[in-house]
Amino acid sequence: MGKKQEQQAGENKPNPEVIKERVLTHLQEKYGEEFVAVSFSGSGWAYPYNQMYLYPKNGSEADRFEARVVINKDGTYDISDGYFGVLIAPEYAKVVSGFVKETYDDFKFSLRFNEGVYPERLNKDTKIEDIYNKNERFVSYSTVFVKEDSAKGIDTLESLKKIATKMIENKLVGDVKVYIVRNDKFDSITMEALNAVNEGEYFIGDYNIVMIGNNLEILKIR
Repeated sequence: MGKKQEQQAGENKPNPEVIKERVLTHLQEKYGEEFVAVSFSGSGWAYPYNQMYLYPKNGSEADRFEARVVINKDGTYDISDGYFGVLIAPEYAKVVSGFVKETYDDFKFSLRFNEGVYPERLNKDTKIEDIYNKNERFVSYSTVFVKEDSAKGIDTLESLKKIATKMIENKLVGDVKVYIVRNDKFDSITMEALNAVNEGEYFIGDYNIVMIGNNLEILKIR
C-alpha cells in the first residue's frame, strides 16, 4: 500500500468517539442499562479489532469488562463483550460454593471467568443451565480456601471428585482449586496470599486442583 492509500485508509477509519458511542448504544440496548467507558484501543497489527474496557454505570470499576469491535468493509459493526460474566457471577458462585459446602463447613470462595468476550447469545436473560455449549468457551476458575480444622479427616482429592461430579451434572466447565489454610490465618486470608513470597506462612502443603473440560470430562486432578 502506497503512502496515499495509507493516508486515505486512515482518513476513512472511524473516529474512536464514534466507535465508543456505537458500543455504548449497543450495550445499553442489549442489557437495558448504561455503561461507562474506561479505555479504548484501536485495531492494529497486534489485534484486528478495536478494544474497549467498560463498567456498568450503576456498578463500580470492579465490574470492569472488555468489549471488542470489528468494523466490516461494508461499514457494519460486529460487537462482542464480556459483561455476561459480571452478571452471572453471583449465581454461578452460589451454585459452585454450594457443591463445596457439601464437604467443607468453613471456607472462603472466590470466582472468576476466562478473560475476553463471550458468545453473543449469552445475555441478561441467560440462565446458568443454558450457558453450556461444547463449541464455545466460557470457563470458570474457582479458588477455595478451606480452614485447617474444617479439612481434618477429609481426603481433598475425593472432595474435588465430588465437586467435579456436581459440576459435570450441571454442565459447568472450569477449574476448582482447594487450598488448606492455617487456622490462625483463615480469618484474614484473601487472594493476595497467593502472591506471598512464602506461601507456607498461610497454607498447609500445596493446592489441589480439578479441571473440567468442554467435553464435560475431568481433564486433570491432583
